[in-house]
Amino acid sequence: MAPGRVLLCSLLLLSLQLGLSGDPGAWGAPVVEEEPRGTLRPQLGARLRRALAAPCQLWSLPLPVAELGLGYASEETVIFRYCAGSCPRGARTQHGLTLARLRGQGRAHGGPCCRPTRYADVAF
Repeated sequence: MAPGRVLLCSLLLLSLQLGLSGDPGAWGAPVVEEEPRGTLRPQLGARLRRALAAPCQLWSLPLPVAELGLGYASEETVIFRYCAGSCPRGARTQHGLTLARLRGQGRAHGGPCCRPTRYADVAF
């Protein structure tokens, strides 16, 4: 992955973690989930707990370009998509298999994490 793309992804993830989006209700909605009109959105903490407990899925977050931390003074909004959730134990990737082996030996802690399988460019 190009260094610029890695930096942009890192900054977007940092923005998510720091809560730089002004509206907590806008934080991460699953791409496949639609909310009926007139319903109240759950609080940020509940939504994040649900995201991490759910199976890995693609989430979407509208993020103002000015909040990316790149020095652009723009009122445009980009749709930042990210993966969140638990990885199934049956994920047969080289990373998952190696991690399972290391965990079995007591040399690694934690389980496989949810991660994207491909990336899309963000333009503004």
